[in-house]
Amino acid sequence: MDQTPLFQLNLMLWLTWPAPPNGVVRPIFRDDGFTLRAIGPTLKLPLEIGARADAAGVSLTKSPSPDLFLEHRRRSLFLPIECKLSSFGPDAPPGSDKHPARQGAALLAAAGFYLADYFGLPGGANWRAYLLYALGEGQETAMQETLDVLRERLQTAHIEPAAGGALGITIRPDGVYLHPAATAVVPVASLQGAPPDGVRVVELEPDEDPRPLYLIPWDPSVGVSEDEYERSAFEERVRSAVISVIASRLDASLFTVSLDDVLKETVEVWALWRDSEAMRGFRNAVRAYVRRVLTQLRKMNVNIRMHQDTFTFSQVTPRMAQDVRRYLSSAAFRRGEIDLWSEAVQMDFSSLAEGW
Repeated sequence: MDQTPLFQLNLMLWLTWPAPPNGVVRPIFRDDGFTLRAIGPTLKLPLEIGARADAAGVSLTKSPSPDLFLEHRRRSLFLPIECKLSSFGPDAPPGSDKHPARQGAALLAAAGFYLADYFGLPGGANWRAYLLYALGEGQETAMQETLDVLRERLQTAHIEPAAGGALGITIRPDGVYLHPAATAVVPVASLQGAPPDGVRVVELEPDEDPRPLYLIPWDPSVGVSEDEYERSAFEERVRSAVISVIASRLDASLFTVSLDDVLKETVEVWALWRDSEAMRGFRNAVRAYVRRVLTQLRKMNVNIRMHQDTFTFSQVTPRMAQDVRRYLSSAAFRRGEIDLWSEAVQMDFSSLAEGW
């Protein structure tokens, strides 16, 4: 399979997530003591960093947002992670505010003590940061060269940069491997002194799909996926979440279901997601589908009152509960079209009351 941004993001997530002993995924970050603080958080650089960068002509964004943000409390170490299909050069064209080099420079400028102060952690002066890029196969060397150039430019601007390194992701028949760049010293025990063929982090059987169960089934910030597997997997996750949340409460004659209930069931890491743009697009898409399901249930004479993103079911009888469960478990419902991708669904609109 070809790697996608969503595959890379979820691979890195699984390396921070609890895994059963002797499982197929080896959570190297978690095993080394790192915990996941946030997904897509927006960081604010101190004004003095921006001023020094501007004075030296160093191009960086003032509010970088890494894909993942890990921390190691005992070692006082932050590990922001960026996922890219390919490397990029250190020079951002004039006027290109979203060029990845601007984000890379900003994340390197986010020294550990700045980040500790930003998050309100004690002992800020002792904290360090290491910026890690995870890339497609064979891209790690070029990315490491870019990071080295960006660090030199920050030093010239009298900005002490964080350390940084690059990892290549390789998919083979027997597993998924990580390859640190030759000059990278990644502060993760299993990646130090890595063998020439890399460190295997996912074990595969012959012809087994390398994609783990996605903790984030869709990331609107990278656009609509063209991968049919990813699209189908997301649709099924949303459908299953709606079934689970509603069907589990039907024994009560009066109960409420919220959109957040469905979102938390769909995305296990919803509480750690901080990318407001991606979350807004995700919420809008799921909201539109929930609305369609509730409209169909109303046609079955189920009394549902909608207020903003809370839906109240009332006067639910045992017979009605049985009919709803039968409908939600029917082949027709599971085969039903689910539109999570149209521009109208993904547009930015606020929660609406009855009639939305």
